[in-house]
Amino acid sequence: MPRFLAGCALAVLCLVVGPVAAQEKQYALSNFDVTVHVQPDGRYEVEESIAYDFQQGSFSRAYRSVVREGAGALRNVRVTSPDATIDSVWTGVEDGVRQVRWTFPDRSAPAQFDIRYVLDEAIYERGDQNVVSLDVMAEGAVVPTQDVDVRVTLPPAFPLRRDQIALDPSGDGTVRRAAGRLEAAFQRDRVDAGDEYSVEVAFPWQVTGEFLPTGLQIVFGGLLVLLGGGVGVVAVGRWRGPRPEVTARRPPSDVDLPLAVALLQKNDGQAFLAVLMDLARRGHVTLQHDRDEDTWGDDEVVRLDVHPERADLSDFERRFVDELHGYETLDEFWQETSSVRSEVMSARHDAVLDRGWMQDHTTRSVFLALGAVGALLVGFWAVMTGDSALRLFLLFGGIGAALGGFIASTCRHTWTRDGAQRALALRSYLDHEKAEVERLRETDPARAAERLVDALPWLLLHDEVSKSWVEATKDALDAAEAVPTLPDGFASLVADKEGAGAPVAAFLPVVAVMGTIESSAAGAAGVAGGAGAAGAAGGGAGAAGAA
Repeated sequence: MPRFLAGCALAVLCLVVGPVAAQEKQYALSNFDVTVHVQPDGRYEVEESIAYDFQQGSFSRAYRSVVREGAGALRNVRVTSPDATIDSVWTGVEDGVRQVRWTFPDRSAPAQFDIRYVLDEAIYERGDQNVVSLDVMAEGAVVPTQDVDVRVTLPPAFPLRRDQIALDPSGDGTVRRAAGRLEAAFQRDRVDAGDEYSVEVAFPWQVTGEFLPTGLQIVFGGLLVLLGGGVGVVAVGRWRGPRPEVTARRPPSDVDLPLAVALLQKNDGQAFLAVLMDLARRGHVTLQHDRDEDTWGDDEVVRLDVHPERADLSDFERRFVDELHGYETLDEFWQETSSVRSEVMSARHDAVLDRGWMQDHTTRSVFLALGAVGALLVGFWAVMTGDSALRLFLLFGGIGAALGGFIASTCRHTWTRDGAQRALALRSYLDHEKAEVERLRETDPARAAERLVDALPWLLLHDEVSKSWVEATKDALDAAEAVPTLPDGFASLVADKEGAGAPVAAFLPVVAVMGTIESSAAGAAGVAGGAGAAGAAGGGAGAAGAA
């Protein structure tokens, strides 16, 4: 990650499991003091004193994780205690994080540990200010912590006045001059388990430090991202092709279901499901909803019974029916014929282009996508090789350019005027049929069910039509007396499981088949509608935790 975006936590202090089981351990922190002495060259000399109130269990080890990214070397580490003998101290890298570990004899009585260390190149630089930013409890206190005191002392070499020091939170902090130094002090009586506690001391620039963006710079960077994305949106709007006003009550005469899928740029699977529904409506296929005899429980399948009148089929439908002959269930067909479906629909997409209904901009889209990847890599390369406002803007600018490029690259195919007229006529027809079904639900549910099934092959191409939308018609039939007359191509051996009345029972096979089709397609058809402790940034203290 870029250093200025990395987590600012400096330290994590945890006690590790001793001989007693972890669930038997309990403790709290009765005092937590952190003092950071800022040096003229930007390094920190840190002193910490932590009082543990061991309440249950025995403890023998502790560790300190110094996770402040971007800082220099961690050195001169010392761990002492007025209450316990420190047996060993180890510093190294564990899982990519610098750690200090120490051991002491098993102990269940309260103890104080004092940790000292030096962290080089730790100060931040934000705009025309230096910043000491300390996440005292970055990820939340592990246990209740009493009497938290944080002090930051500035060197006499910094010619600063008290009124030039800004504190955050200001309500917890004070600034005073002592022994020729300015000292910022923060105090909290209690930090509850899970709560976070961070402080910040800012003053006019005195020393070169790690770059930390200002709020204004982040806002400007965000605007660069939005600008890049906006350019992509504008490009898509300009390239999307004509949008004539069209009103239609039936599909265009020269557009069949597979061509409609290609023209509306829907998922290829929708063409097969729509044609399958149409074949069932016309009596060429029976979709029989049944239990799966090969599984336990309530698993269900749609069985295929193919009995076509080939003279009444288009070339696409004949090939489709020929494929269906080899499978007993819809699920088997769907799993085994993805390559066939892709091949057949590829020809339909080519037919839309050949008829002049769409224009292909694949080459443009490829170059835009490659450019977007390049812009993103340039942005990340900039921040990985250094810290500055310019590099920050290069990152955000690269992200914005990448976002715009990716958005614009989605405009791979656009309608011509002839194509737009047909596509928008299709959308107008679909909206009209959907609205008519919804209207009839209120006045004549049986007629609504009949109209829905008649138009369902086309309605499957509507973005808002799903099993739940179809079920709304079933619910309306529950209070109806008239029984809808539906095609024999929809059958169910388990449709009466709900003890439904005659109107609902007649319609349940359609609902069952819709649900199983959505499940079999696995989304391809597109018809479905629907505690560790963290520590301080820049050299502050971390929370304490016990295992």
